[in-house]
Parts: sequence; structure tokens; C-alpha cells
Amino acid sequence: MFPKQNDKLQVMSHAVVGFPNLDENEKAIAGLVAAGVNLIELQVPFSDPVADGHTLVNACYEALKHGGSVRATLELAKKVSAAHPNTSFILMSYLNPLYRYGLEQLFRDAAAAGFKGMIIPDMPVEEFEPWMPLLDELGIAPILMVTPNTSDERVARIAKSARGMVYVVSRMGVTGKQTQWGEEFNQYVARIRQHTDLPLAIGFGVRAASDLQALTGTAEVAAFCSKYIEWQRDSGSDEAAKLMRQLLVDAQLA
Repeated sequence: MFPKQNDKLQVMSHAVVGFPNLDENEKAIAGLVAAGVNLIELQVPFSDPVADGHTLVNACYEALKHGGSVRATLELAKKVSAAHPNTSFILMSYLNPLYRYGLEQLFRDAAAAGFKGMIIPDMPVEEFEPWMPLLDELGIAPILMVTPNTSDERVARIAKSARGMVYVVSRMGVTGKQTQWGEEFNQYVARIRQHTDLPLAIGFGVRAASDLQALTGTAEVAAFCSKYIEWQRDSGSDEAAKLMRQLLVDAQLA
């Protein structure tokens, strides 16, 4: 259920498991699906999410206080994947909680819970490669990341192990800050395309309908995560879902 190359831009959004609380997660996800979002990351909260800006750092802090964990994420995935069979749920986590759980068991349990993909920002491709036969057997797509500093040689290696899509980090830094789209960014995306036929997901700094419009025709997926969590934090899940729907309408993606 991942897009194909040259498909219409899809929006991928986000839930931090336990934020604002575990019960609210199911409601928020139902709202995102109703708004038209077909790709949703379920983030295992972690005390040191090094690639995330203050919005997701604070959400992780709150989620940990409200019972967010690897097990809670797996339990939530079972529920929402059954309730929303046309939505692809992606496990997003830093390596430490998964390593403590046990990677082989985690991969097997994630597949059983209905996850279609996995994003682990601090797990390098070298660590993924030995697990590829099992992940392929389980049908879980490792969605690997590239950055503007990733060499062509390394992009090629990442592309070989990536499945589903490649996550293109739009700029150096952390999530949540605005990104400028221009010729330098377009050249960066073109460089990545030389190494893979997989669809590209653009993340870090997608915060408005204008960003989605700028990425239309450039990528297949836009990760709209921190801004959604800000909406959820400030206005509640119901209003956040309405704002998401309006965002898609404004970007002519609805």
C-alpha cells in the first residue's frame, strides 16, 4: 500500500504512542484516516530522540509518562491496523528501545501487529543488512534515510536495502523547522533518484499547504508530522483532524 514512483503526492502523518494519552491515540488515528491520510507513523516514545525538534521531544516526554512503550505501540498497531485496513502503519522508533526488546522478536511482533514498514533513524544500513532476509519474509519494509551529506556510494548501498520508499531528509538539523525548497533541493532529490526507483518520502520541515504544493511532482510522499502534533497539542485531536483535511484541500490533494 506504499505509493509507486510518480504517483500523486501522499501525506504521511504521525502519532506518538502515549501522547496525549493511549486512549486518545486511537481517536486521533481515526481522525487522520477520515481526513484522507493513508500513511501513518506510530512513534515509540524515547527519552533522547536525537533527530527530533522540541515538538516531538516534548511529546515523547509526555507519552512516556502516560504509558508509551514498545509494547503499547504493538498493541495500538494491532487495533488500528484491523480498524483501518487500507492504511499503512509504519513503526518509527530509535534503536535503543527496540534493542532492549530484542530485534528479532520485535520484527516478528511488528509484522503480527500489522506494521507495513519501519523507520529507525539511528540504525545504519550496515545493521539492517543482516536482517533483510527476515524482514522480506515478514513483509516489513525498512524505510532507510538519506541526508544531503550522504555520499553517492552510500546512497547506492542504502537504496539496495530500502523497501517501500526511501526517506529523504530535506536538510541538516532536526524536525520541526521550516525548509526552503529550491534548485539546490531539487538537485539533491535528482541525485537520489539516480540510485533508486523507489518512491521518495520527504521529511523535516513540511509544515504548510505551500510545502505540499512545492513537493508535488518532486516526491511521492511528504511527511507532515511535527506540525500535526502541534495542532493536536494546542487544539485536540478532533480539531487537528479538521486542520489536516483542510490542509489536503488547500494543497489540492484531497
